[in-house]
Amino acid sequence: MLSIENYQHVFVEYLEKYSTFKEPQTLYNPIQYILNLGGKRLRPVLTLITADIFNQDYKQALNAA
Repeated sequence: MLSIENYQHVFVEYLEKYSTFKEPQTLYNPIQYILNLGGKRLRPVLTLITADIFNQDYKQALNAA
């Protein structure tokens, strides 16, 4: 099992990789703003930890996170 910081790092990298700018900008700009706020990302980290605890590849849980 990884440290919480490692799970956070993996999730942020995943989020940045799949963030794309779309049209209409008036719809997607607020979404992008919220995603870029950062924070602890506790819920996604808990999702990844739970997958790891139950002997699943936590990287497969990134979409759910």
